[in-house]
Amino acid sequence: MKILDRYIAGVVVVATGLALLVIVGLDLFFSIINQVDDVGKGTYSVSRMLQYVALGLPRTVYEFFPTAALLGGLTGMGMLAANSELIAMRAGGMSVWRIVRSLLQVGLVMLVFIVALGEGVAPVADQVGQRLRAVALEKRISFISGHGLWVRDESRYIYVNRIIDDNQLADLSVFEFDDRRELVAATRAGNAGYQSGQWTLHDVHQTLFEQDRVSTRRQAMMTWPSLLTPELIDIVAMKPEHMSIRDIRQFVAYLEDNELYSEQYRYAFWGRFITPLSALVMLFISVPFVFGSLRSVGSGQRIFIGTLAGFGFYLASQVAGQMGQVYGLNPLAITIAPSLLVLMLGVRAIRRI
Repeated sequence: MKILDRYIAGVVVVATGLALLVIVGLDLFFSIINQVDDVGKGTYSVSRMLQYVALGLPRTVYEFFPTAALLGGLTGMGMLAANSELIAMRAGGMSVWRIVRSLLQVGLVMLVFIVALGEGVAPVADQVGQRLRAVALEKRISFISGHGLWVRDESRYIYVNRIIDDNQLADLSVFEFDDRRELVAATRAGNAGYQSGQWTLHDVHQTLFEQDRVSTRRQAMMTWPSLLTPELIDIVAMKPEHMSIRDIRQFVAYLEDNELYSEQYRYAFWGRFITPLSALVMLFISVPFVFGSLRSVGSGQRIFIGTLAGFGFYLASQVAGQMGQVYGLNPLAITIAPSLLVLMLGVRAIRRI
């Protein structure tokens, strides 16, 4: 049986790798098209654009691995079925559930590499890519790192410690200088929100530097018409789905301590666990496809149906997450629901073989 396990593993790994290569290649093509319009802005050249796209490849591999696993399972097991090798295995005493076990074993091995890529390589590569693109596109950005962002706005220097989303900032400071480059005011705010074309700063502590004295004042709220544009924030903001589990967990704790909205990051946190496990579910449901209604069709039809099923599952997961955030539903339950539903359908289908 171990020889058959290794044989099935080899076929499925090769098929999954080829499927992943095709999917990532298509995504790479469309990513380049999306970035072409920005080439020439600031110092964003073709070479920097290609660097940015290349740095996003680890995340792309991680996100589309479940779909690739389904396609790999369908094509790999389909080849075995077409060559009557699965019939020979079953005639030799290998049950359908034993074949499922072999598939899940190779799936777990691939999962180790994908999780290492998604948690170790992808977040770092994404951060480097975001910094490269942000600095190239926006000349006002003088420094950006995991510890904050410095932006110059005419005579003001703005420091943002944390970017919540496109319209919300936390722990920011604004330093204003006069024509002689002397500091005239330093303003610190706990958080700020963008609405109706202006920023509203909360928990404001302001220090004014005058010729003969220094004064301070506190305000619960202050409006500021010119600070940072949401477009600039969108360039530099690190999306929660691009962060590692550790970073998301720390950020959720920070948001809760400061009574800020954290649902988006909670969904991203559980999604980092469910996405790799959904790859095993995709491998699992490839078995009833091969032994069931698709056992006599060609490989092209299997790939087509597998592509529809994989991307349908991906879209269903995204829609469920968005609806869960809108209606305030439990993040873990909503995130895991699509995988559980597909798993139950797969178990039922295998029992009917």
